[in-house]
Amino acid sequence: MKDSNQQRLFLAIAIWLACLFGYMAFFAPKKGQQQPPPAAAPASGAAQDQKQAAAETPGGPAAAAPPAKAAPEAPIAPRPLRKVTFETPRLRIIATSQGAAVESALLLGDKFTLHKGTKEESQVDLVGPRAGEPLPFSTTVKGADGSVLVPADAAYDLVASSPSDATFRTEARGVTVVKKLSLNSNTYEIALAVEVRSATALNGQLTVLFGARAEEPSGGMFAARSTPARAICAAGNKVERLAVGNKTPTWEAPSGVAFAGIDEQYFLTAVMPPQGANASCHLEAHGEKAGSIAAWVAVPVQVAAGGSAPLPFVGYAGPKSTDELNAVGKPLGQAIDWGFWSVIAEVLLGVMKFFYKIVPFHNWGVAIILLTLAMKVLTFPLQHKSMKSMQEMQRIQPQLEELKKKHAGDTQRQNLEQMKLFKEHGVNPMGSCLPMVIQMPIWFALYTTLQVSVELYNAPFIRGWIDDLTAKDPYYILPVAMGITMVLTQVLTPAPMSNPSQKTMGYVMSGFFSLLMLTLPSGLTLYIFTNNLLSIAQQMYLRRAMKPPPAGGQTVEVQKKKDGRAGGDGSERVKVHA
Repeated sequence: MKDSNQQRLFLAIAIWLACLFGYMAFFAPKKGQQQPPPAAAPASGAAQDQKQAAAETPGGPAAAAPPAKAAPEAPIAPRPLRKVTFETPRLRIIATSQGAAVESALLLGDKFTLHKGTKEESQVDLVGPRAGEPLPFSTTVKGADGSVLVPADAAYDLVASSPSDATFRTEARGVTVVKKLSLNSNTYEIALAVEVRSATALNGQLTVLFGARAEEPSGGMFAARSTPARAICAAGNKVERLAVGNKTPTWEAPSGVAFAGIDEQYFLTAVMPPQGANASCHLEAHGEKAGSIAAWVAVPVQVAAGGSAPLPFVGYAGPKSTDELNAVGKPLGQAIDWGFWSVIAEVLLGVMKFFYKIVPFHNWGVAIILLTLAMKVLTFPLQHKSMKSMQEMQRIQPQLEELKKKHAGDTQRQNLEQMKLFKEHGVNPMGSCLPMVIQMPIWFALYTTLQVSVELYNAPFIRGWIDDLTAKDPYYILPVAMGITMVLTQVLTPAPMSNPSQKTMGYVMSGFFSLLMLTLPSGLTLYIFTNNLLSIAQQMYLRRAMKPPPAGGQTVEVQKKKDGRAGGDGSERVKVHA
């Protein structure tokens, strides 16, 4: 019975892995696919604002024209394009007067340095390549009829700037917009203070927009980093994300919005509406394997004739660390997508954080090794019981074979007698499977942790070899070493006498897992490799402590008396195999 159960387990794992490989082969995005042509850049400048306003007025340009007796408006000189850089020790922002938006958001510090020590060394920039999508923190003002009064790409004047903020101002169709972008030196907060002034009464809407190019990562779900950039919105108790290739390209929340923006796996660029505002949000994603994503937050704006309305937004541009997100706004913590294994993944991250702090040289690779050791200590009693059960199963193999022969035609009686025999000897037929059943959720949860925890992003284990535990091993040393340890584990694991081919299956699975780990995060491979080393040491210790019987069984000499017809002392020695 144990043999058939183990065969079913190995078969289930093989089928599961085959399904994953089938997904990768037929459905995962492939390199070299042609991307859709970029959208045409939107018109900009004051002259374009006037053209757009005229086009959106009911009745067309003719209806929007001033009365014949009115003096013609003087042409408005185009505003010069201005860019300003301001920064803190954490964040460097480049703002442009084209929309008074953020053109670049560089994360500063060694952790966010890419291609260290090379000519291509750079910092992580949260504003990636664009093709017509709105820049982060650009804004539009609409009237009550939905007409655009101040477009997202309006030309602004740079009014003032300092080392940590910049203020812009524009005017169109009787509406004046003043925007101030400022940084907090202690967090990744980008405060966006918007003031709307109007010569006439205004009952409209102000929208803060985010846009980006996006594409599915190559390698599908077997890539070390397999989460694409997505538009994100939190409304009520729900967090919605849209990526390119989604069947539903749009999503809306009419009220109760906490934040919206762009989610980039380890990073977030988002904005929270003013407190008390009845905010709505809208998400869009266009394209199959590559395309564009956009998110925006809209709040109502009411301005009396000649009056103004201040709208203080709170923005964020930084890593998706729980501490950093909560420091700016607790709703932002919902941006971390732990997925199905959330409970285990958060516990694993907490344990690794503890080990990371107590290790003098602060190394996340060492933290993973200590995590593996801690998990091995916790599961040692189960491993010991499993090993003991396997050894006892080996001892009763001859009796199991006798039962199969004795009750060959009665399967029900055979199973009943086997269960009695197992109970007499304290054997659990599924005992050898329990350690693997426990380890599988830990592997999946650790993979999730490596996918979403920015603490492990760009974290080295041994510099020059593994410089990023969330990326694959560039030299494939760990996957090969892991495969060797899996083979050694199979060598030390006792196989049932009645099914020697089971070990062959174990060797095949070892090679299969080694190939599977070639493109997965090196942190996960490090965990499995360390766990295999500890399992080998544990099995060697248990084999010595339990003193398993020889492969052929014990030989006992029994003296049997014969009748007087035999010569000698009237006895003979008979060998009995136990």
